[in-house]
Amino acid sequence: MDTLVILVVLGSAVLHAVWNTIIKGGTDKLVETAMKAGGGGLMVLFILPFLPLPLPESRMFIAATVCIHLFYYLFIAYAYRGADLGYAYTIMRGSSPLFTALFSVFILHEALSANGWTGVILLSSGVLILAVDAVRHGGFHLPSTILALANAFVIMGYSLVDGHGVRHAGSAVSYTCWVFFCNAFPITIYTLIARRGDYFRYVKNRWRYGLFGGTCSLLAYGLALWGMTRAPIAMVAALRETSVVFGMLFAVLFLKEKATAARIAAVLLVLIGAAVMRL
Repeated sequence: MDTLVILVVLGSAVLHAVWNTIIKGGTDKLVETAMKAGGGGLMVLFILPFLPLPLPESRMFIAATVCIHLFYYLFIAYAYRGADLGYAYTIMRGSSPLFTALFSVFILHEALSANGWTGVILLSSGVLILAVDAVRHGGFHLPSTILALANAFVIMGYSLVDGHGVRHAGSAVSYTCWVFFCNAFPITIYTLIARRGDYFRYVKNRWRYGLFGGTCSLLAYGLALWGMTRAPIAMVAALRETSVVFGMLFAVLFLKEKATAARIAAVLLVLIGAAVMRL
């Protein structure tokens, strides 16, 4: 893999961890999440006029992924209410390739290679260590853990939908930008209903974070897609899993979470497991 591609994909991983850190750092996780989605939707308005419309065959996939992303945003917001970033983020990102592999084996009846089973064991071990460590230190929050695991399923779902949708769109950039634009509406409408007047007061003080977080999200996804046009998809996907490392780092540096030996070991197991599985 070319050095430039490696740096770009690592940048994508950093940006993904950044916008999750912003959401966790806010006092109202739901409004923070809605602002992030809204910020990404606003940023693509500067790009959409210069892009072709996605082909009609892809529009059912756009509609499907927008519906799935509503749950993605809600699960993020509610999972971060009761759990640390380093805990919930690692479970969400680390369990997704694990569930994808198990789904392929037990539902689609596909064979899994020795590397695949090794990755499953490493990923499972990492997630289990995180849970045990949280119980030992009194930081285990069952609802947040369930939501984080549920979001891993959601991530698997929209990844499969987008993987097919982008192939029918005629333009990967156009598909991505329209998804980001459409994603802004459901979560914003839900949050306006749930928070009513509090939404605007909160946004007035934190809108810069929403715009920055949305831009980070858009760039993170765009850079990853660019990397996949320059290198094997599996290698790019494996390298992007470094986001769990950056997530833990930002949690310690900016959110003052504790980096226990067990947490560090769990993050490394998740990272190595994902790399083994992807490659």
